[in-house]
Amino acid sequence: MIWPDYPALGWLALGALVALALGVSLWSWLRRWHDAVGLKFPVKGRAAPARRGWRARCVHLPLALRVGAVALVCVAALRPQLARDETAEVEGIDIVVALDLSGSMHTVDISDADLVRLQNRGLEPTDRFVAAVETLRKFIESRKYDRVGLVGFGKDAFLFFPLTLDYGVMLRVLQGLKLGDIDGSGTAIGNALAMSLARLKESEAKTKVIILLTDGEDNGSNVSPMELAREAAKRDIRVFTILVGSEGDQRQPTDMVDFATGRRLYQKVDQPVNPKLLTDIAEATRASFYRATNPESLERDFQSILDTFEKSRLVDYAAAERTELFNRFLLPAIALILLEILLSQTLLRRFP
Repeated sequence: MIWPDYPALGWLALGALVALALGVSLWSWLRRWHDAVGLKFPVKGRAAPARRGWRARCVHLPLALRVGAVALVCVAALRPQLARDETAEVEGIDIVVALDLSGSMHTVDISDADLVRLQNRGLEPTDRFVAAVETLRKFIESRKYDRVGLVGFGKDAFLFFPLTLDYGVMLRVLQGLKLGDIDGSGTAIGNALAMSLARLKESEAKTKVIILLTDGEDNGSNVSPMELAREAAKRDIRVFTILVGSEGDQRQPTDMVDFATGRRLYQKVDQPVNPKLLTDIAEATRASFYRATNPESLERDFQSILDTFEKSRLVDYAAAERTELFNRFLLPAIALILLEILLSQTLLRRFP
């Protein structure tokens, strides 16, 4: 039997609660016994032949029932569980996220009407970079057994943190990440894939995944992205691609402010994208291509990717199922309390 909510102090807390319940109950019994009014007989010998009836013998039964009920409630409150002898073999996955840090990630995807509506509420739209970082934060916080690495790319690709289980370090790096950390004048998708494959070269995980998140077309890569996609397929590495942003409502913030309203001004931009390239990369590695037009769809795409490989990696999870046992203690406790109330008010009722 295990105590999931109190893994280290379960037994200690249980013993302390039961001891407290027993101590309070014992103190209550001693006090009642001390304050009880007895009948004094003038001649001791006359009362000697009288024997105690069954009610007198069971006079303390309600108190015993109450003590037992309190002890059972204490055990139930610790939420005991029964785990099977088998242990689940959880297969960790090595995941490298290749994040586009080019200047175009400063773009917001919003219509004129939605922009005005948002600014009327005193808010500004979320750009692609902020949405991507927030989605990555939630993604990392959801990991337990997977090593995650981050490659940032613009005109070239750079490693921000290698494959690691230290999720705290990852979150701190993400918190300090900002556009301009690297040269964002280009979008070198080929370089990003090359860096990601290099991070997975020594990986011993059975499942290796690259998540490529970009909003532009490849330009300036030193090696062909499709050539690297075929190399990833040979190594059994799946490359999921996400194209961020819409083609119609693209705007970038400016440093200018409308003097009449005090609102930030946005200028319309038209950035070339190449969804076919990202689709071909994903298909070559038996993965999927996604199109995220807003922060909500980006988060859904990440969840869809997780669902794809989560189903195949927990090879023996059913063997580690746990059975909740709190009801086996709580129900008898309720029964004991009801029985104590019934006896105290009927057969074993006390008359001072």
